Amino acid sequence: MTTENLDKLFAPKSVALIGASNRAMSVGSVIMQNLLEGGFKGDIMPVNPKGELIHGVQSYKSIPELPKTPDLAVLCIPPLAVPDSIQMLCEKGTRAAIIIAAGLNIENDAGENCQKKVAETAKKYGMRIVGPNCLGTLVPRIGLNASFTTTPAIDGKIAFISQSGALCVSVLDWAKPKNIGFSYFSSIGDAMEAGFPDMLDYLADDPDTNAIFMYIESVKDREGFMKAARRVAKKKPLFAIKSGRSAEGTAAAASHTGALAGGDNVYDAAFERAGIIRLQDLEDMYAAMQFLAYREKVQSRNVVILTNGGGPGVLAVDGLIKAGGKLTKLSDETKQKLNEVLPSTWSHSNPVDIIGDAPGKRYADSLKVLLDAPEVEDVLVMYVPTGVTSGEEVAEKVLAVEAERKSGRIFGCWVGGYVVMPGIEMFKNFGLPNFESGEKGVKAFVSVADSQELRETRQKVDAVKPEVKPVNKEAAQAVIRKVMAEGRSILTEFEAKEVFGYYQIPVVRTKIAKNAEEARKIAEEINATVAVKILSNDITHKSDAGGVKLGLKTPDEVAAATEEMLTRIAKNMPNAKLDGVTVQEMISKPRPHEVIVGVTTDPIFGPAIMVGQGGTAVEVMKDSAIALPPLNKEQALHALSQTRIYKLLKGYRDRPAADIDGIVQTMVQIGQMVVDIDEITELDINPLLVDENGAVAVDARIVVKPYTPGTPRLAIKE
Repeated sequence: MTTENLDKLFAPKSVALIGASNRAMSVGSVIMQNLLEGGFKGDIMPVNPKGELIHGVQSYKSIPELPKTPDLAVLCIPPLAVPDSIQMLCEKGTRAAIIIAAGLNIENDAGENCQKKVAETAKKYGMRIVGPNCLGTLVPRIGLNASFTTTPAIDGKIAFISQSGALCVSVLDWAKPKNIGFSYFSSIGDAMEAGFPDMLDYLADDPDTNAIFMYIESVKDREGFMKAARRVAKKKPLFAIKSGRSAEGTAAAASHTGALAGGDNVYDAAFERAGIIRLQDLEDMYAAMQFLAYREKVQSRNVVILTNGGGPGVLAVDGLIKAGGKLTKLSDETKQKLNEVLPSTWSHSNPVDIIGDAPGKRYADSLKVLLDAPEVEDVLVMYVPTGVTSGEEVAEKVLAVEAERKSGRIFGCWVGGYVVMPGIEMFKNFGLPNFESGEKGVKAFVSVADSQELRETRQKVDAVKPEVKPVNKEAAQAVIRKVMAEGRSILTEFEAKEVFGYYQIPVVRTKIAKNAEEARKIAEEINATVAVKILSNDITHKSDAGGVKLGLKTPDEVAAATEEMLTRIAKNMPNAKLDGVTVQEMISKPRPHEVIVGVTTDPIFGPAIMVGQGGTAVEVMKDSAIALPPLNKEQALHALSQTRIYKLLKGYRDRPAADIDGIVQTMVQIGQMVVDIDEITELDINPLLVDENGAVAVDARIVVKPYTPGTPRLAIKE
């Protein structure tokens, strides 16, 4: 991740178009037209083997013939021709290129992979490459349209980065009539070199960018992405659509980008940890863009709805509450002042329904009262067309109030179509957002509020270092090294609990017995009710194999259960090597909660901590949340609070609150274990028994595999 030479991409003083053409509707022709018509003030140098005039500009037959070194080169040539062109450009001194063509991951006649060769050349010379398989890049502020889009971008304060060129075209076509502009607009395609981390790092400090939107199909550099996103999100709103929520969508996304696609719930956790607001679909993105194109922030998530239509107002309320917003409670003083300017039939509550015949003056008078009220922060002004009112006149009066007050707290919704269009245009020209429906407006409003709150939370919570109890990392690693030296990948329950002990995770007393007589002696030592579990590297899920016996009260019961279990499993699973049993004390917790704390390794973001409702029905209940390590207590508690079992853990009826801090501390310790020990790929504590007196790990499972130093692993490195 680096911003080196990205200025040559986003602020070039000269551009060469390799593959420029006069052929109508060809990519080389469209890009040349866009470069010429965009208003770019620098040199535009077309390269065409015929050396003819290209759209009135003299072309050059080859890259070496170019009269000067272009800052940026745009290549719209066949994939097999790309490697040599990149080599010539690098030798000439060009340090940024956009590769339009798809299909670069092929071999040439010499058996060389074209994409690999381009990557090696770019790395050698420090060239930044956007693409391949992309639409191009637009920077309206300098008149740069190095793309084959049909719609140019308007200058604005929003940046958009997308892995989909088709989506870029759609966004531009939607944005132009709404006068929504962009500071930077880049289609990165397969992102073989410059990707999201580089773009985000560049835009983090850019004064011309107030908000950033991304369309993501896959993330390649987990650490770079998280580091750059976290840096951006501390300074400005950061939004993303991530495709592939369904299994089918994930497969399609992976196929499209040629990259792995991680678990959707892990993406959710990663985005939240980074400070990214995840938008559900294109409509959500459009709405948030429309809001932020005209307003940089909201005051809070509280809003007053001022409307002349009861039904649309109620729908807006439903949308607001569903999205996570709140209705401002009007004070008696504010209601009294509204009484003085409104007919007696107004709603006397929020939404402030000022009746269908409301003229512009009634809107203006009401709006002034609301803006003066200390409890009122943001106001959604809604208008529904009727035969006795004028949407233009209402817009004129409302905008006059805003022109006078300069509150920066208003957004609009003129409901309808043809009739209300002039009023919508007035809002657009004034510089205030106006939405087609109240639901869209409040959803956009809440998404901006979410972004602001997440930014504040991340700054506060992320500053707290993990409160890890002292650990014995070396001893834990020694256990794992021994397991791997024996050619095993799964620790026995006893070994896993031994590792947990070195990380101060409470576990039940557990000992190993090779036969029934040894089990009897251990039961006598423990002198309490015990459980017997099969011990075998070949049996992962002991209960499924009938390898668990609970509630054994006497040494004789323990011996008998051990003998029966070893005999039966040896008969039923002759290929499984049995090492004996574990005898463990059964914790006396009359009404415990069963929680699971685990680790999974995501192909994109690496190790992830999971917490939720545990027990044998864990896969049926599907109540879990994900967090990325390392974790401090606040981050662990936030993940736990997203589960359904959390409400039960807080206590209900006659059941006291459980030791939530014990669960949280276990998550923190597990997070540190994963940071310390690279070989851990999976881990389960199921169940972690929890009541008001504490939390203890009853069962344990750890899966390991060899780790190659230098291999990307953690998404977050503090």
